Amino acid sequence: MKRHYLKFVRRFYKQLRHPKLRGSRFFSGITQRLTNRRLWKPCRATVSHGLAIGLFFAMMLPLPFQGLISAFFAVRSRVNVPFAMLAVWVSNPLTNIPLALMQEHLGGFLRQSFSLSMPSFLDVSGRFPYTDIECNAANFVLGMLVSGVISAVLAYPLVHFLSWLVPQHLPAKRVEVVRMAKKTA
Repeated sequence: MKRHYLKFVRRFYKQLRHPKLRGSRFFSGITQRLTNRRLWKPCRATVSHGLAIGLFFAMMLPLPFQGLISAFFAVRSRVNVPFAMLAVWVSNPLTNIPLALMQEHLGGFLRQSFSLSMPSFLDVSGRFPYTDIECNAANFVLGMLVSGVISAVLAYPLVHFLSWLVPQHLPAKRVEVVRMAKKTA
């Protein structure tokens, strides 16, 4: 798995450094930030943060370009970009409808259990697309927010457990940091 990840990263990184792309005025600002190698090397901290960002936007935005939005925030946060972009595929076209139904039911459960009030413009009911299921927009928005936060928070223990389980695939620290620490000692 690590070999496939590194092959993907090298190929994508090489495409970002292409002279035509770097010479473009539009892409030069984007590629300059994306070619930072620290954003592409996996370690426990950067992968957990990148996965949290990706899962949050996977649950929050049922949009086609959620991967680009999560990549933007991953670059701004200086965390692992590929994991942030790949994590949004949790909400792919096959899982969008079940996730949306789960979010709507979660929001309805939270509103009934804690008697939460929502803005009146969101409290609109309608039919779910392509089904005969009745849904409420306020329940859906609340469910999206809560499921996004829960999935982002659960990403941290999941990555740390996997790092403990297979430390050779996901090191605890970045390789550069470990090398520099050995040089100073």
